[in-house]
Amino acid sequence: MVGSARVLGKHLNINCTILMIFICLVTIEGLAQDRCATVEYTKKLVEKNLIRDDALKFERWLGQRKENLGSRIHAATTNRIPVVVHVIHKGEAIGSGSNISDAQIASQIKVLNNDFRRLNADTVKTPSEFVSLAGRINLEFVLAKQSPDGMVTDGIQRVKGTKNQWTLNDNNTLKALSYWPAEDYLNIWVTDIASTILGYAQFPVSDLAGLEEAETNRLTDGVVLDFRIVGSNQDGSFNLTTEFNRGRTATHEVGHFFGLRHIWGDDEGACSGAGDYVDDTPNQGNSSDGCPSHPQVSCSDRTMFQNYMDYTNDVCMNLYTKQQVERMLTVLANSPRRASLLTSQGLYDPTLVNNDLLIKEILSPAVDACKGTVVPLVTVKNNGLNVITSTRIRVTMESEPIETKMFEFDSLSPQESTQISFAPVWLRGGDNDFTFEILQTNGTADGNPMDNEKVFTTFVPDEIPAPFAENFNTLPPSWSRSNTDGETAWDIVQTGDVDNVENKAAYMKFFQSDDADGALDLITTPVIDLSGATSPFLAFDVAYARYQNHSDGLEVHVLVDCNRNLANSEVIYSKYGGTLATVLPVNGAFVPANANEWRREVLDLSKFIGYDHIQFAFVAVNDKGNNLFIDNVSVRKDVSENIALIALSYPSPIQCSSEIQPVLLVENRGVASIQSFKVEYYANNEAMQTLSTPSGFELMPGEQTTITLSTLSLREGENTVFFSITQPNGFKDIDDSDNKLQLKTRVDDVEDKIPLRKNFDESQPNTWQTINPTGGSDWETTSTNYNQSLYFKGGSNGSEYHRAWFVSPVLNFSNAVSSSLFFDLYCRDKSNDSIKDPSENVFQVLASRDCGKTFDEVLFAGDENSLSDALTTDMVPAASEVWKRSFINLNSLAGEESVRIAFVVANNISSNIYLDNIEFFVSDNPSPFATSELYSIYPTKISDVKSFNLTFNLDQRQAVKYELVDLAGRRVAGKELPDVLNQTYTIDLENTSSGVYLVRMIIDKKFYVSRIVVVQ
Repeated sequence: MVGSARVLGKHLNINCTILMIFICLVTIEGLAQDRCATVEYTKKLVEKNLIRDDALKFERWLGQRKENLGSRIHAATTNRIPVVVHVIHKGEAIGSGSNISDAQIASQIKVLNNDFRRLNADTVKTPSEFVSLAGRINLEFVLAKQSPDGMVTDGIQRVKGTKNQWTLNDNNTLKALSYWPAEDYLNIWVTDIASTILGYAQFPVSDLAGLEEAETNRLTDGVVLDFRIVGSNQDGSFNLTTEFNRGRTATHEVGHFFGLRHIWGDDEGACSGAGDYVDDTPNQGNSSDGCPSHPQVSCSDRTMFQNYMDYTNDVCMNLYTKQQVERMLTVLANSPRRASLLTSQGLYDPTLVNNDLLIKEILSPAVDACKGTVVPLVTVKNNGLNVITSTRIRVTMESEPIETKMFEFDSLSPQESTQISFAPVWLRGGDNDFTFEILQTNGTADGNPMDNEKVFTTFVPDEIPAPFAENFNTLPPSWSRSNTDGETAWDIVQTGDVDNVENKAAYMKFFQSDDADGALDLITTPVIDLSGATSPFLAFDVAYARYQNHSDGLEVHVLVDCNRNLANSEVIYSKYGGTLATVLPVNGAFVPANANEWRREVLDLSKFIGYDHIQFAFVAVNDKGNNLFIDNVSVRKDVSENIALIALSYPSPIQCSSEIQPVLLVENRGVASIQSFKVEYYANNEAMQTLSTPSGFELMPGEQTTITLSTLSLREGENTVFFSITQPNGFKDIDDSDNKLQLKTRVDDVEDKIPLRKNFDESQPNTWQTINPTGGSDWETTSTNYNQSLYFKGGSNGSEYHRAWFVSPVLNFSNAVSSSLFFDLYCRDKSNDSIKDPSENVFQVLASRDCGKTFDEVLFAGDENSLSDALTTDMVPAASEVWKRSFINLNSLAGEESVRIAFVVANNISSNIYLDNIEFFVSDNPSPFATSELYSIYPTKISDVKSFNLTFNLDQRQAVKYELVDLAGRRVAGKELPDVLNQTYTIDLENTSSGVYLVRMIIDKKFYVSRIVVVQ
């Protein structure tokens, strides 16, 4: 029960299955000959409870039918088989390329007749040991003489295809282009098959108990051949492939059509397997190729590589065996669509009589039509012997006569056709059944009543206004369903909860399905008018999990003017297997459990603006994998949503924690309110997380809001975080240029404390961090009059939300009662022109009390005018006088343990900006005493006051010891001062007598001595 295919080339890899109607495809792969994958595929089907031992059952069925073959079919009787050859070409002239000539087709019919009846001249090449086994089956393959509608035909149909090449996945579409009833004709399709496939066939159907519900698709029954292997070069100079130029591929495939298996049995090379279930073919481990010399040995037997059911070159094939013939006769006598071929009307010339007018074709209405008025139009043909001058025809719609009309012709000669029309009729939604019936011809009863009536059904889809949405709580009656194999169709099923609400969806049951491989199942929307659309989109949710390596598919086709033929459609969405999957593969039946297992798809329909009758067909393609679900299908004509991802409000560019909960700032920049959108985000290219807006959300045009996401885990040091906001109101953003942010953020918990000094000349490790989260211009160091200073180059024209940060370590203010910050700033327009339209707050000093989680306190803010120095034209500061010394009182931060200070400049600043000499004091004096020395003592002559001041100017914070001694060396006072940097200390002399004193200090392990005089 294995269908088959032959391929170009020497090395073969075969993929097969053993359902009752099945196609086996052979492809070239690698450098070694591989066997057919029947066993593996059968095991997979067994795992899914699709088949058990049906192959053996079919063989037992055949055995019973052989015993009861009786007298109906005899090997000595010539039984005729009507053949129709459908040439699916690319538009070439007849006899060129894939549009092969009548002579080439006739040659193939001749080859079939000679090979089956063993009249082939190369029978002399059959080895002597096999001659007695060779059989003949007296079948005569005849090009059909009568078409299904009773007209004369040559048995050849030529159709321009919709593709240049065809694959096995296109099986249904290809055969739908041209097809005659398989119970009356052996359909042979000839076309350009992609890659190296030569052909394939469909197996016969049995009435075996337990298989009555097996795949029985009559619409695909027949044989497909590549145009390069049709016919024999012995009959003409046809353009054929060298190895396969004798027409034996057709002999091989028609053998499958009548129930023969490959001679090696597709049994993984087993020598003890069932083989091909034919006793007189020697046991053979695997297929043969090329044209080997005789004898060849396999499984301890001499192989019959000359058999038509092997894979040798055409010139090396020359026989069927007697028991292969017996098997084919049994199938021909008992398989429903094989037995009926013997009595087909296609075998006989039409009988011609007088006054025979037939309805040849219904031109209008079409099989598919839109709602509205249509004029019935038919073609009638004089199929009789005499001239016809008149006819009377009745049109019935829905069993009700709507018109009976007399037509008169000037002179309609035999075999001549003409068109006639009727009064307009209104087509309603659904099926519209028409009957056209010839009542009289030439004023009397028609000479052949068998061809006087034609019944026809036009399907008219319902219409639906856009916008619309379908959530599939029930199967919508206005949607149509169809499938190519008559088996499983789209249905409604309960899925897991979505947003804590029970959910139903449309689904295709591909797991444990009886559908044929490649079967197409459609569910199609009603007709939609996009003639007035401005920005149309189609959106839907999909859920799918692969089963093992199976790759089911989903396509969305656009149908125009109510034409349901997929060959005339446009595919706007196509995903298969892993690309289609929304979750990881599973080993059982898949049903989506929650919203996270769905994916929203949004398709742009702008190219269909102006179309007034379009439909969307959701096409499920079966690969016997897993269940496929769609839900929430909606169409909009005027999508205007525009949501912008403005900034990442949290985390800041630098924070201590590696666990963050991002907060996004979003803005509705469109004209429609937004009730929903989706956020996708991740850190460091790790797994994507998603967030959907909660029910009840609404963001009005012009409004901003913040969105808090779930926790992200970061690593120490620099991290890259990505955020994307999509599908506002379930559709596409009309401007997605502002929907993504990719930012840098650092996890850094280095600590320090105040007082603190930061300039940019030291060589010690830097505990401050520079970062531009958006990857734009950043702070850097450059030469100035202060040696090295921090510098930001203006003029980048970036957004004000894109900023460069210079951030302190985590500062401990817990011991400070008061504190302050000083820094030098220089800002000068680099063009030396006046500043135009300055942005506010292009430079800020920000404070964080929580280690950098939030910088929510602005300590200093300035626009470019306030920052710029109008007194100098220097582009780079060259003297201390051009710098501006700024003071910030930090008393509000006193007592805090985890303070961070950030100097932030916006990327849209047009001026260059310089920063230097950052100092934190543990005092709030806006004008502290400054010294250029290591320290200063003042006053040095003390009279009225009973104290003196000690101001330090150290490079690094350190402990300093001081002592006050008199000239006799007696210690009067002293203390160790911790964390000395830039402070001013007041030394009390209240109980000190007049005299000269020495102030001795140890700074950085060095001794310093100064003198003071106390005067009473």
